[in-house]
Amino acid sequence: MAQSARSVDMAASSASEREEAMAEVRQLITDLRDAAQDGRQLARRYADVLQNVVDEYCTEFEKRAEAALARLEAAA
Repeated sequence: MAQSARSVDMAASSASEREEAMAEVRQLITDLRDAAQDGRQLARRYADVLQNVVDEYCTEFEKRAEAALARLEAAA
Protein backbone atom coordinates (compact mmCIF):
# COMPACT_ATOMS: atom_id res chain seq x y z
CA MET A 1 0.00 0.00 0.00
CA ALA A 2 2.84 2.39 0.83
CA GLN A 3 4.34 1.63 -2.59
CA SER A 4 1.18 2.69 -4.48
CA ALA A 5 0.80 5.84 -2.34
CA ARG A 6 4.36 6.74 -3.21
CA SER A 7 3.63 6.17 -6.92
CA VAL A 8 0.58 8.45 -6.72
CA ASP A 9 2.66 11.14 -4.96
CA MET A 10 5.37 10.87 -7.64
CA ALA A 11 2.80 11.10 -10.43
CA ALA A 12 1.17 14.14 -8.81
CA SER A 13 4.57 15.73 -8.30
CA SER A 14 5.52 15.04 -11.92
CA ALA A 15 2.22 16.54 -13.16
CA SER A 16 2.75 19.59 -10.96
CA GLU A 17 6.28 20.09 -12.27
CA ARG A 18 5.04 19.70 -15.84
CA GLU A 19 2.35 22.35 -15.26
CA GLU A 20 4.92 24.71 -13.72
CA ALA A 21 7.23 24.18 -16.70
CA MET A 22 4.36 24.82 -19.13
CA ALA A 23 3.42 28.02 -17.27
CA GLU A 24 7.04 29.15 -17.41
CA VAL A 25 7.23 28.46 -21.15
CA ARG A 26 3.99 30.37 -21.75
CA GLN A 27 5.35 33.33 -19.80
CA LEU A 28 8.61 33.20 -21.75
CA ILE A 29 6.70 33.22 -25.05
CA THR A 30 4.64 36.20 -23.86
CA ASP A 31 7.77 38.07 -22.74
CA LEU A 32 9.54 37.38 -26.04
CA ARG A 33 6.52 38.51 -28.05
CA ASP A 34 6.32 41.72 -26.01
CA ALA A 35 10.04 42.36 -26.41
CA ALA A 36 9.82 41.85 -30.17
CA GLN A 37 6.90 44.28 -30.39
CA ASP A 38 8.78 46.85 -28.29
CA GLY A 39 11.83 46.42 -30.53
CA ARG A 40 9.79 46.99 -33.67
CA GLN A 41 8.19 50.12 -32.20
CA LEU A 42 11.59 51.46 -31.18
CA ALA A 43 13.01 50.75 -34.64
CA ARG A 44 10.10 52.58 -36.29
CA ARG A 45 10.54 55.55 -33.99
CA TYR A 46 14.28 55.79 -34.71
CA ALA A 47 13.65 55.36 -38.43
CA ASP A 48 11.23 58.29 -38.29
CA VAL A 49 13.74 60.41 -36.38
CA LEU A 50 16.50 59.52 -38.84
CA GLN A 51 14.24 60.30 -41.81
CA ASN A 52 13.43 63.70 -40.33
CA VAL A 53 17.11 64.48 -39.76
CA VAL A 54 18.01 63.45 -43.30
CA ASP A 55 15.15 65.54 -44.70
CA GLU A 56 16.31 68.57 -42.69
CA TYR A 57 19.90 68.25 -43.86
CA CYS A 58 18.87 67.70 -47.48
CA THR A 59 16.65 70.77 -47.39
CA GLU A 60 19.37 72.86 -45.75
CA PHE A 61 22.09 71.71 -48.16
CA GLU A 62 19.78 72.21 -51.12
CA LYS A 63 19.19 75.83 -50.04
CA ARG A 64 22.93 76.38 -49.61
CA ALA A 65 23.68 74.79 -53.00
CA GLU A 66 21.05 76.95 -54.71
CA ALA A 67 22.48 80.07 -53.07
CA ALA A 68 26.01 79.14 -54.13
CA LEU A 69 24.82 78.45 -57.68
CA ALA A 70 23.02 81.80 -57.78
CA ARG A 71 26.22 83.54 -56.67
CA LEU A 72 28.21 81.75 -59.35
CA GLU A 73 25.67 82.68 -62.03
CA ALA A 74 25.65 86.29 -60.84
CA ALA A 75 29.44 86.44 -60.95
CA ALA A 76 29.57 85.07 -64.51
